[in-house]
Amino acid sequence: MIFAHRTDIGRRKTNQDFFHVPDEKEMQLAIVADGMGGHRAGEVASRKAVEAMLEYSEGKQALSPRELLEHAVSYANRSVFELACSDEEYAGMGTTIVAAYFENESFTFANVGDSRLYHFSGERLTQLSSDHSLVEELVQSGVITRRQAEGHPQRNILTRAVGCTHFVSADIGTVRWKRGDIVMLCSDGLHGSVSEEEMERIIASNENLLDSCDELTETALENGSSDNITVVLVKNTGGAA
Repeated sequence: MIFAHRTDIGRRKTNQDFFHVPDEKEMQLAIVADGMGGHRAGEVASRKAVEAMLEYSEGKQALSPRELLEHAVSYANRSVFELACSDEEYAGMGTTIVAAYFENESFTFANVGDSRLYHFSGERLTQLSSDHSLVEELVQSGVITRRQAEGHPQRNILTRAVGCTHFVSADIGTVRWKRGDIVMLCSDGLHGSVSEEEMERIIASNENLLDSCDELTETALENGSSDNITVVLVKNTGGAA
């Protein structure tokens, strides 16, 4: 696997996004979290959640990828929730999570909130995660269209987040991929400002993953993103062609 990443504070005073990409000796687990909460609480929540997932995952290779991610998200949720309850400064904080565990022929992903995972097959970029947001519920119920959702004033209201309740359930899926395929994990600072068509064009037109990360981020900034921006790209170099 080849991993590339970029995070940008954008127009915010602090970066409440936090992420992890593994080195070649570590479990092939990538994570992006987008924190929420007053003062520095969002920054604390996202970091705590990612660190808790990594802490739980250490030495758990015997678990299936689905079990690993399910349990790691639950552990992260409990860790953030307990910290929020222990300090008034952190009361009500929470975070999104999108994570993926990579193997040569498949990857397994989990998400809570509206940070997203996309799969680029070499021809088409497809969103695999589903947002846990009020606007997404309105789209699914037919109240508004997908295009109307893009500029909806309540698009940042989440219906599910890590650390806000005693228990949270992650959506989990497993997808096959082949050599040359690319997976993208990102916060809403990217996907809220860059269209799927633009993202697809950028990923398809760059040979170098770092160039793609830079162009995706710069495009989000040029398009007026007011949020922190984080993007992680993962390329399959070991699967079947």
